[in-house]
Amino acid sequence: MIWILGGTTEVNELLKGIQGLDHVVTVATESGAESTESEHVIVGRLSKDQMMDFIKKYQIEKIVDLTHPYATLVTEQVKGIAKEKNIPYYRYIRPEIHEENGCFVGSVQECCDLLKKLNSKTVLFTTGSKNIKDFEKARKENRFIYRILPTQESLQLAFDQDVSYKDIIAMLGPFSMDLNLALFKQYQVDYCIMKESGKEGGQGEKIQACKEAGVCPIIIKRKDEGDGYHNLVELIADLKN
Repeated sequence: MIWILGGTTEVNELLKGIQGLDHVVTVATESGAESTESEHVIVGRLSKDQMMDFIKKYQIEKIVDLTHPYATLVTEQVKGIAKEKNIPYYRYIRPEIHEENGCFVGSVQECCDLLKKLNSKTVLFTTGSKNIKDFEKARKENRFIYRILPTQESLQLAFDQDVSYKDIIAMLGPFSMDLNLALFKQYQVDYCIMKESGKEGGQGEKIQACKEAGVCPIIIKRKDEGDGYHNLVELIADLKN
């Protein structure tokens, strides 16, 4: 049995390549499950003990990590378990988009430090709901608008920080360049906060829209993941062999 940790756009491409092989997919959210084209999807975040029980229950023989590049805690955890249990581990690393324009920061905290220096600007966040609590501390006189998933969990994280309804865009991607551009114009955005999520994460469309609209992108860089597959076709070939 192959255990696929998913919730990203790459999962369906992998599933097409391993048709006929026994697998089970775990995703963190219902939106991740909805977009996954498999009948064997389990929703929920797993602790280390639950992961160990999961491996035993489903007799896992291989682990494929297709989680988001910023889900570093999950990756570190499952990678360690795979080593401990002597189970082959396959990690796909999204290719980076090399962009020279804009501002690059190394972490959410660095991003917040930069935001504190802005004055009366409109900032659109495309980084999800997890860090709203951190960004709100840096808002001051700026207008912060959050594009988040239309889920109860995401909305609640915004409401917990007293984010106004008019500053919430609850939408499910993928987002085209034209849609990003329309949102920039509608909200008169000055800065767009994004993660270095690569082509699969829609970073290219955001960057292009920023250029078209004259919006400054602030990009939160990802950590170096070290070894892994940068080509999904190669990963699938090795997995099948």
